[in-house]
Amino acid sequence: MILIYNSAYLTTTKNTPQLNLTGINMQVKYLAIGFSILVFSCGLFETEDENNNLDMVYIALQGLDQVGIVNSGNGDMKVVDIDYNASMKETPHFIVIDEINRYWFVTTISSGYVGLYNLDTDAFIDTIMVGDLPALMVLNEEDKKLYVSRMMPMGEMGAVSTIVQEINYANSSHMVLSNEFELSSPAPHGLAINSDRSEVYVASNTADWLYKLFPSTGERDSVVMDSSFGNYPDNVTQRLKPIQVVSVEDSLLFVTCSAGEWFDNNQNVYLPGQIQLWDSNSMTLIDTLQFDWKASPWHIITSPNSRMVYAVLRGDPDYPGSAGVVGISFESDTLSLVVENYSEDFQSLHGIDISSDGKTLFVSGMRDGHLHLFNASDLQLIKSIPLGENYSFASPGGVKAK
Repeated sequence: MILIYNSAYLTTTKNTPQLNLTGINMQVKYLAIGFSILVFSCGLFETEDENNNLDMVYIALQGLDQVGIVNSGNGDMKVVDIDYNASMKETPHFIVIDEINRYWFVTTISSGYVGLYNLDTDAFIDTIMVGDLPALMVLNEEDKKLYVSRMMPMGEMGAVSTIVQEINYANSSHMVLSNEFELSSPAPHGLAINSDRSEVYVASNTADWLYKLFPSTGERDSVVMDSSFGNYPDNVTQRLKPIQVVSVEDSLLFVTCSAGEWFDNNQNVYLPGQIQLWDSNSMTLIDTLQFDWKASPWHIITSPNSRMVYAVLRGDPDYPGSAGVVGISFESDTLSLVVENYSEDFQSLHGIDISSDGKTLFVSGMRDGHLHLFNASDLQLIKSIPLGENYSFASPGGVKAK
């Protein structure tokens, strides 16, 4: 089922929390320049851009078993119900878009499916059961193959998997499991692919190992991410807790590591969150940028027109103001924090994507139920869009712009 919400008619009930964007407690810091800007909002919604070149933003509404499709200009949202298994919750988690072949895909971490949809009509086409809490995905559009990491052991989600799956969608009406790649480490989560689609990179969320897979041969390389700890690949440490991997320029990898609180011999150790830069050819660590232990770096995206990456800091709900968005330069293969934006009104930030022109960032707030739009050049908040009438229950996750 597809429903359409018009933002102009969204209402807030007495028991529904309202995101306060008036007098917002927010700082935008330019580290190299050293001043801050107070950001204000003239309302939740603004008129469409004058150039009318607007992105449609697909968002996994985990709490509502829906995918929201938001007009980034006027805030209107169409929803697609995700209902593959009537006996259980679906929890749509992550979305990828194949703009060449005109499809979009979604993983459902509670029911274990990948769903396939028509990009032009948003009509349902097919599902395939993969099991073991499918998390992130990457695409090989030319060969019509989809790679899926299975296992996200966070919170109450429990089982263990060591599998990355390859799904073939060459048939326009259904998907077929075409290959499986088994790692020596549990909980493959972060996933990336290089530009010629010859290499797939995977990070184990619980063992802190990084893998390079060669799908055509089944071969692989691997390396431990935490050299100071030096654990075996099947040793569950949950120290760095890598979340997402992004391939850049076919020679570099970015890995976000949420880290934070770690239990060692019945003692609590607080590890700084990290964004790591790797040489994907030699599989060696180049540089590391550290954050406060409460920051919890989460999803990350690269700019299409500069040597910048942007990452969301999920933050810790017990520490208001710990969530935010950061812009990082990697000129000369050195990580430099250029701009950051934290606010108490950001609650458990999760997904991020960037417009095709590189000017606008789209960020989901899992606990605040909003899609936040930022100016990529200075991270000034443009507006925040509530994701439907029941936005406080939406728990938005993955974000993908079309």
